[in-house]
Amino acid sequence: MAAEWLHLKARIEQFVTLRCEPLELGRQSLQWYRVTDGERLLDAAVEQGRPPEELDPFWAATWRAALGLDRFLDRFELRGTRLLELGCGSGQAGVGAALRGAHVTMTDAVGMALLVARLNAWPVKNRVYLRRLKWDAAAMPGPAFPWIIGSDLVYHTSLFPLLERCARLHLAEGGRLLLSEPHRHTGDHFSEWIVQAGWHTQEHDIDLGDGRVPIRIFECKVAQSS
Repeated sequence: MAAEWLHLKARIEQFVTLRCEPLELGRQSLQWYRVTDGERLLDAAVEQGRPPEELDPFWAATWRAALGLDRFLDRFELRGTRLLELGCGSGQAGVGAALRGAHVTMTDAVGMALLVARLNAWPVKNRVYLRRLKWDAAAMPGPAFPWIIGSDLVYHTSLFPLLERCARLHLAEGGRLLLSEPHRHTGDHFSEWIVQAGWHTQEHDIDLGDGRVPIRIFECKVAQSS
């Protein structure tokens, strides 16, 4: 391993415990690092009085929704395209897109999430850029993205307006927003809400073959005004 990678891993392990597990992304088998003691992040954030987005340790999980989104990306030719991932967590969907040849900007509001994502994205680091982004902030500098992806971001209705605003700020004209979630009731609400917010949406189901509910993909485009 490169000294830089080992230094990054050691830096992360000062705060959390990492476990390496096999994971399939982008039709490839990877060794994936995930945090096994997210409660330590929660305790530290509370003690240090960090802002609310730093209090959420759930980014550390390997969510089924991210795996479903990764499989859905097989339907598209992403090589050479620019893609933005919102709420990247430890990086599954964004790394999957980069393995397919996309140039991926992975974002999250949580600094530790970006460090773990950087560790996991090491095999494709030349095609991955990591940025801290809060959904209520101004748009990042640079051209808009033809693709925006996110997994398990619509788990609470209070997030819908912030997510939609951020997507509009960063999505290129005619671009696609792909969001995945495991058929929660909040996803049902989002299905109606996003149309009322001025988007055309198609829904797709991805069966992960694990005997559990399929992953729902929202494929969204901004409705063109007549």
